[in-house]
Amino acid sequence: MDWKTDKLKPTQPFFVLNTNDFYQEVYLQQGISHFYTFKIMDDANIVAVPDGCIDMVFEYDEEDLNAYVTGTVIKYKERAISSGESGKKEVFGIRFMPGHRPAGLMVRSKELIDHRVDLLDFFFGSQMISVMKQERDFYQRIRVFLQEYTKLEKTEPKPYGKERLIISIKDMVYESNGVIRISEMAEKTGYSERYINKVFIEEMGFSPKTFCKIIQFQKALEFLNYGAPSKMTKAAVDLGFYDQSQFIKDFKNYCGMTPKQYLKMIHEKQYAARIQNISNV
Repeated sequence: MDWKTDKLKPTQPFFVLNTNDFYQEVYLQQGISHFYTFKIMDDANIVAVPDGCIDMVFEYDEEDLNAYVTGTVIKYKERAISSGESGKKEVFGIRFMPGHRPAGLMVRSKELIDHRVDLLDFFFGSQMISVMKQERDFYQRIRVFLQEYTKLEKTEPKPYGKERLIISIKDMVYESNGVIRISEMAEKTGYSERYINKVFIEEMGFSPKTFCKIIQFQKALEFLNYGAPSKMTKAAVDLGFYDQSQFIKDFKNYCGMTPKQYLKMIHEKQYAARIQNISNV
C-alpha cells in the first residue's frame, strides 16, 4: 500500500487493535469505503476517532441481530460494545466514504454526530435488515447487502441545489486529502465562503475547515499505519500541516495521544498483521 498515492480509506484503528478476527474488503464504489467484520469475546470499551463517516453496523449474537447506524465523532471517544449473553458477538459493518450519506437514510449527517441509532427507525431498507439476519458468512453478507442497497440507490432522487454543492465540497476535501482552503472552494464553485460554510454546517453539523482537519487526521493515521516515518517533521509537511507542532496538536486532539505514542502502540500490537484484507466482491 502506498499511503501517498492511494485513495484514503478511513479507518478506526482501535476497532482493529481491540477485537478479534478483523477482516475487511475495500470497495470504493457506491459511496462505500469498505466492509469489515470482527468478533467481540468480552464486553469492551473501544475508542472511536473522527473519520467523517457514517457506518451501518449489524451485530450478530446467536440468533439475534441488532442493526444500527452511527455517525462520526468529533473527538476521540469510548464506545461500549457488549458481547451479549453468549459471551461473544460478531460485528459486520459498512463504512461509507467521508461525508457520504447512505441511500435510504432518513436523517441528516449532523444528527448522527457522536450518536448511534436503530437502523429500523431511520432507514427505508427494512427488507434488507430482514434478509441480513439470515446470513452468517462475511462474503454472503457483502453480497446480500449490495443487492439490497443497490435497489435503494435507484429510488434516490438526483441531488441538486444545496445538496449538489455539499457533495462538491466534500469531494474537493477528500480528493485533496484535506489540504484545501475555503477560498479555493469558493473560487471553484462560484459561491461565497460564507454561503459554503452555512450550507455545509446545515448538513454535516461542522464546518468545511473541521472536515478538512478530520480528513488530514485520517491521512496521518494511514501514514503511520503503513508509511515509513523516519522524521515527523517531514511527515507533517507531506500531510499538509503547517508545522510539526500543529501536526502533534491536531493528532492528539483527535486520537488522545501523540503521533509517536500512536506509532509505538501500533508497532507493539502489530496493527498491520491484525488486519486481513480480502478481495471477493
